[in-house]
Amino acid sequence: MSNRTDFNCVLFAELLGSQKLTDKIGPTEAQRALDRARNRIMRSVDAHHGHALLDRADRLIASFKRADDAAQAASDMHEKVQRLPPVSGITIGLKIGLHCGELVSGNEPSGLAVELAGRLAETAEPGQALMTGELALHLTEGVKALASSVRDRNVRHDGMDIPLYELTSQIGPDSVPPSSSAGTDTSRARLVLRHRGVAHIVTESRPILLMGREEGNDIVILDRRASRHHARIEWRHGHFYVIDQSSNGTFVAPEDEAEIMLKREECALPTLGRVGCGFSCEEDSQGEMVSFEIRQG
Repeated sequence: MSNRTDFNCVLFAELLGSQKLTDKIGPTEAQRALDRARNRIMRSVDAHHGHALLDRADRLIASFKRADDAAQAASDMHEKVQRLPPVSGITIGLKIGLHCGELVSGNEPSGLAVELAGRLAETAEPGQALMTGELALHLTEGVKALASSVRDRNVRHDGMDIPLYELTSQIGPDSVPPSSSAGTDTSRARLVLRHRGVAHIVTESRPILLMGREEGNDIVILDRRASRHHARIEWRHGHFYVIDQSSNGTFVAPEDEAEIMLKREECALPTLGRVGCGFSCEEDSQGEMVSFEIRQG
């Protein structure tokens, strides 16, 4: 197969802790722990319309057509990996670099985008995602809020200092913003979902949330009736939608209204209600029900 050159946004991710895990619990158990982290990373790539170019035990290179998708995937990856519990006292870490430019796809992806993204991943601290100023220029205003300039560090290329930006999370996974009735700007709306006492946020700058039985989803449903990749929540054009992808359907129960069932369909979420993945919201689901509320401001 011949190589092909394109202009893409490239994400270079490195998982940390492989050798420590191998030394402590052996190669088989260490690989299982890394696979759990890699599965979460790949779910982030898929959810943000990316394409994996290289997928190895402790390294991933992925391409994205849009800078927003690359940045949001990186932020999502960090949150997913950070939620993993330590294995025998060892925490799996993640470093990410991002750049946009020439990409030569093939068995071993190469080009300027891969080279600089890799150098940024090497430069990054554990738990950090660094991007070039060039990629930051392509971000829309909503996502650009997640990037802050790194003033005391840069990468030198072709005799020039390349400015760096650090990608940060706008809202932590357990943060819940205060309610506000002021204003109706839909770009500032946020969807707060609760599952087993944990809050999850969907906003314009973090527009996709995945639910299902498989590890790697944002919300993991521990009910046999839920599909591995059951449903997704999306922010689109000022509204939050739930999209069913399951075998048993997704049930949506607005507050004080009749429940509806989605079967390979989607609907806009009301302001307040509950979601059942494979089961009715009227059932006792042993804590697997997802409640939600849309807040403004």
